[in-house]
Amino acid sequence: MVGMAEDDIGTLDTTTPELATLDTSAPSGATSGARRNEAVGGGGARARYTLGAMLGKGGMGEVVSARDEQLGRSVAVKRLRAGLDEQDQIVARFVREARIQGRLDHPAIVPVHELWHDAEGRPCFAMKQLAGRTLADVIEKLAAGDAATVREFPVQRLLRAFAEVCLAIEFAHTRGVVHRDLKPANIVLGDFGEVYVLDWGIARVVDEPVPAARPSFPDLQLLGDEATSIGAMIGTPGYMPPEQIQGEADVDARADIYALGCVLFELLARSALHPRGREGIGSALAGDVDARPSVRAPGLDIAPELDALCAAATAADRRARPPTARTLADAVQRFLDGDRDVAMRRDIAHRELAAARAALARGNGVAERREAMIAAGRALAFDPQNRDTAALVTRLMLEPPADVPEEVERALVEEDTNTMYETRTTIALGGLGYLLFVPLLWAAGFRTPWFHAATVAMCLPLVGVAVFATRARMLAAGWMAMFMGFGLVALYAHMFGAFLVAPALGVVTAMLLASHPLRLVNSYVLYAIAVAAILAPSLVQLRVAFTGSDIVIHTAADELDPSVMRAVLLAFVLQLVATGVILARTLTAQRRRASRQLQLQAWQLRQLVPPAAGA
Repeated sequence: MVGMAEDDIGTLDTTTPELATLDTSAPSGATSGARRNEAVGGGGARARYTLGAMLGKGGMGEVVSARDEQLGRSVAVKRLRAGLDEQDQIVARFVREARIQGRLDHPAIVPVHELWHDAEGRPCFAMKQLAGRTLADVIEKLAAGDAATVREFPVQRLLRAFAEVCLAIEFAHTRGVVHRDLKPANIVLGDFGEVYVLDWGIARVVDEPVPAARPSFPDLQLLGDEATSIGAMIGTPGYMPPEQIQGEADVDARADIYALGCVLFELLARSALHPRGREGIGSALAGDVDARPSVRAPGLDIAPELDALCAAATAADRRARPPTARTLADAVQRFLDGDRDVAMRRDIAHRELAAARAALARGNGVAERREAMIAAGRALAFDPQNRDTAALVTRLMLEPPADVPEEVERALVEEDTNTMYETRTTIALGGLGYLLFVPLLWAAGFRTPWFHAATVAMCLPLVGVAVFATRARMLAAGWMAMFMGFGLVALYAHMFGAFLVAPALGVVTAMLLASHPLRLVNSYVLYAIAVAAILAPSLVQLRVAFTGSDIVIHTAADELDPSVMRAVLLAFVLQLVATGVILARTLTAQRRRASRQLQLQAWQLRQLVPPAAGA
């Protein structure tokens, strides 16, 4: 809450002093002037203002919350600080501030209700008490990324407030008053949409005589980072134009325009145009700071019209600045109304399009493509109807670069990991299928204990990994699946030979691993492993013989049971065909899903840009 009304507030005092009264009454029938003089002398009979909490203190005055007992309303009372009332120059400035503010009857300038001396002889004036936040506080919170402030104060609201400030300053200029200390700390955004310009203490009245003395450069040491000087140099470093710093006698309304340009820059870039203190003085005098907020804050998407407005308003040569504060207000309002500078935007679009083409001419690598995309996107944003830009943007969107960016590779690995994670059920069912054949093969005559023990020893870890593996460990799970899968192929090749069961199992296992999203090994290595798993056991013991027209395959069974063996082979064929069908359907579905997604994205991207000529 801002209750300071008009001052450069220093330390805020949240304590509540002992209540006091200001006597402004006089005996009945006296004239207003006599009543006031009598009140100054302390002869009044009743009190009008009851003082409350101290709201703030500045270098010259202090502001106190008060209640107007006559009208029953809350006001702010500003009074000269104790010990300064003996300095005629400071007293005159204080009274002058109240009178200047009082004669500027504008909604954005805090109204003054009354001016008097208190019982101690100090000048005081009562004014409207404000509730809100200073623009400086809002900008600080926005720069820090405060979410609540970002929601409450979007840039459109701040620009509307800035336009109102410009109109208030224009009103003062038409009344012959130059503020000379405009800055975010002196602008209050009310809780109900009001905007106020504070601290008219160093305002210049154009028709007043100009002091003969001019500040010298050593006087700059009197200035703090934010405080307004009471002495030789008046103003706040970082917001004063060069002519005000140099103490020129004819400082006019264009000094306020410079300060408004600094405020607009800070509002948009969320950082001050010039540094604080002496560095700010030197920066303003040098006049070599790039006053385009988009350069200072490229990530905030600042319109070129506002860039140009800031640069013009903060020109070192005051003749190059906009002529009036209303000009600034009108320019901002046109921007808010959607009235864009078409010629400026087309010129910028032309330059950005040339930059995009130049980037592509250097190559089609990741860096060149990124630079071209950024420039082409800006060109299209500034001139959406340019068909050449639309054609280039469409091409860049639909044609991939020569190299795959690292972030794309990382995204693909993550997607493959997720795909592998989603196929855990299929892997688990495959392992369970091997386990189901253990009792069948035992019944058919394969009663070699180590064969069944090895089968169980390989299948159980395969099922366990598929069920319990996390996404982070899917690569390790893939390697285990390959080891276990080909180990089982080798076992079956030993039991049935290289030409009956093992080839089918080897082909299916190789297909599953070849389609593995993480690509454990390349195709040639996978082929070699599969062949070795099928043929290596046969090299130890050849289990096939040729007799006349018959091919006789010898197995490792003790004695085969024909009826059971027929059932085993039938179940094997059925499972093999089902696995092949499921694998093919899964791969096809994944391919079509990816293709559909790419086509939908391409269609959506084509809708973003106007069709190129002849399309």
